[in-house]
Amino acid sequence: MNLRNKDGYQTHLTDFLKYDILVICPKCSGKAIVHAGNFPIPPDAEHAVKLTCSACGYNKRLSEHRESLPSGSSVTASAGRHYIFGDAIDPFFFVPLWLKTDFEQHTLWAYNFEHLDFLRRHLEARHRERNGLNPANRSMGSRLPKWMTAQKHRAQILKKLDELQKG
Repeated sequence: MNLRNKDGYQTHLTDFLKYDILVICPKCSGKAIVHAGNFPIPPDAEHAVKLTCSACGYNKRLSEHRESLPSGSSVTASAGRHYIFGDAIDPFFFVPLWLKTDFEQHTLWAYNFEHLDFLRRHLEARHRERNGLNPANRSMGSRLPKWMTAQKHRAQILKKLDELQKG
């Protein structure tokens, strides 16, 4: 078990977009991948963001994706491309994430195994160090919900993370 976590307040959710995002294929419900490239994505690079499924061959590029916001979304329609962060869907195509599970009345989710690893290191650490950083609210360490970081849930959450790691 890690006693200290030194990067929890320097890491942002968008840092995990440089890795492939694991999602549920909209065609066959198998495991598919969203390759995001570099974020933020300039409009002329939208063709590089793609969703592919090796099981059924489904593929879609962001430049081909007609945007329709998921129902119940708090984002209001306006001109331009929308990305949704902080929910159990991928931010580009709005398809459900592969790495997700229920915990009490909440959903525990991760974009990829690197994201899972970050959550594990942060949650199992006894001391979460800010290293003299400003107490900003943009980092992953400061944005995790209380139900996830509460010590009373630590063992159960870590067990759920183990289950996701295997799946």
